[in-house]
Amino acid sequence: MPPVLTQILNSALNVLGAPIRLIEEANLFVYGHLGFWGQLAFDLVLFYVLFLIAFKVTKALFDVAFYVVVPSLVLSWVSSFLLPFAFASILPVCLAALIVVNILRS
Repeated sequence: MPPVLTQILNSALNVLGAPIRLIEEANLFVYGHLGFWGQLAFDLVLFYVLFLIAFKVTKALFDVAFYVVVPSLVLSWVSSFLLPFAFASILPVCLAALIVVNILRS
Protein backbone atom coordinates (compact mmCIF):
# COMPACT_ATOMS: atom_id res chain seq x y z
CA MET A 1 0.00 0.00 0.00
CA PRO A 2 1.35 3.49 -0.82
CA PRO A 3 2.65 5.46 2.18
CA VAL A 4 0.26 8.36 1.56
CA LEU A 5 -2.73 6.02 1.69
CA THR A 6 -1.37 4.46 4.88
CA GLN A 7 -1.06 7.89 6.48
CA ILE A 8 -4.62 8.81 5.50
CA LEU A 9 -6.02 5.55 6.89
CA ASN A 10 -4.06 5.89 10.13
CA SER A 11 -5.28 9.45 10.68
CA ALA A 12 -8.87 8.42 9.90
CA LEU A 13 -8.63 5.58 12.43
CA ASN A 14 -7.26 7.99 15.04
CA VAL A 15 -10.16 10.38 14.45
CA LEU A 16 -12.72 7.57 14.63
CA GLY A 17 -11.02 6.03 17.67
CA ALA A 18 -11.30 9.17 19.81
CA PRO A 19 -15.08 8.98 20.39
CA ILE A 20 -14.83 5.28 21.14
CA ARG A 21 -12.13 5.90 23.75
CA LEU A 22 -14.26 8.69 25.24
CA ILE A 23 -17.27 6.37 25.52
CA GLU A 24 -15.11 3.66 27.11
CA GLU A 25 -13.77 6.11 29.69
CA ALA A 26 -17.26 7.40 30.46
CA ASN A 27 -18.47 3.82 30.80
CA LEU A 28 -15.71 3.04 33.31
CA PHE A 29 -16.46 6.26 35.21
CA VAL A 30 -20.17 5.43 35.46
CA TYR A 31 -19.37 1.86 36.53
CA GLY A 32 -16.97 3.11 39.19
CA HIS A 33 -19.48 5.56 40.67
CA LEU A 34 -22.85 3.90 40.10
CA GLY A 35 -22.07 0.20 39.74
CA PHE A 36 -23.46 -2.34 37.31
CA TRP A 37 -27.00 -0.92 37.10
CA GLY A 38 -25.72 2.59 36.45
CA GLN A 39 -23.49 1.25 33.71
CA LEU A 40 -26.40 -0.65 32.22
CA ALA A 41 -28.60 2.46 32.26
CA PHE A 42 -25.79 4.53 30.72
CA ASP A 43 -25.28 2.00 27.94
CA LEU A 44 -29.00 1.79 27.19
CA VAL A 45 -29.34 5.58 26.99
CA LEU A 46 -26.19 5.81 24.86
CA PHE A 47 -27.39 3.18 22.38
CA TYR A 48 -30.84 4.79 22.26
CA VAL A 49 -29.31 8.18 21.41
CA LEU A 50 -27.03 6.62 18.78
CA PHE A 51 -30.01 4.78 17.27
CA LEU A 52 -32.03 8.01 17.12
CA ILE A 53 -29.16 9.84 15.42
CA ALA A 54 -28.70 7.03 12.88
CA PHE A 55 -32.47 6.95 12.23
CA LYS A 56 -32.69 10.73 11.70
CA VAL A 57 -29.67 10.75 9.37
CA THR A 58 -31.09 7.87 7.34
CA LYS A 59 -34.49 9.55 7.12
CA ALA A 60 -32.89 12.82 6.01
CA LEU A 61 -30.89 11.03 3.30
CA PHE A 62 -34.00 9.31 1.95
CA ASP A 63 -35.95 12.59 2.05
CA VAL A 64 -33.23 14.35 0.07
CA ALA A 65 -33.15 11.51 -2.45
CA PHE A 66 -36.94 11.37 -2.75
CA TYR A 67 -37.70 15.12 -2.82
CA VAL A 68 -34.60 16.59 -4.49
CA VAL A 69 -32.37 14.15 -6.38
CA VAL A 70 -34.90 11.98 -8.20
CA PRO A 71 -37.22 14.87 -9.21
CA SER A 72 -34.27 16.94 -10.40
CA LEU A 73 -33.04 14.05 -12.54
CA VAL A 74 -36.49 13.61 -14.07
CA LEU A 75 -36.96 17.34 -14.56
CA SER A 76 -33.54 17.66 -16.19
CA TRP A 77 -34.19 14.72 -18.46
CA VAL A 78 -37.55 16.11 -19.60
CA SER A 79 -36.28 19.66 -20.01
CA SER A 80 -33.26 18.48 -22.01
CA PHE A 81 -35.72 17.37 -24.69
CA LEU A 82 -37.73 20.61 -24.56
CA LEU A 83 -34.86 23.11 -24.32
CA PRO A 84 -31.72 23.43 -26.44
CA PHE A 85 -29.44 22.60 -23.46
CA ALA A 86 -27.70 19.39 -22.52
CA PHE A 87 -28.76 17.25 -19.57
CA ALA A 88 -25.54 17.98 -17.68
CA SER A 89 -25.95 21.73 -18.02
CA ILE A 90 -29.59 21.72 -16.87
CA LEU A 91 -29.09 19.39 -13.91
CA PRO A 92 -27.43 21.91 -11.54
CA VAL A 93 -30.15 24.48 -12.23
CA CYS A 94 -32.92 21.96 -11.55
CA LEU A 95 -31.16 20.72 -8.44
CA ALA A 96 -30.80 24.25 -7.05
CA ALA A 97 -34.41 25.08 -7.91
CA LEU A 98 -35.74 21.99 -6.15
CA ILE A 99 -33.60 22.69 -3.09
CA VAL A 100 -35.05 26.19 -2.88
CA VAL A 101 -38.60 24.89 -3.40
CA ASN A 102 -38.15 22.32 -0.61
CA ILE A 103 -36.68 24.92 1.74
CA LEU A 104 -39.64 27.22 1.10
CA ARG A 105 -42.06 24.31 1.44
CA SER A 106 -40.83 23.32 4.89
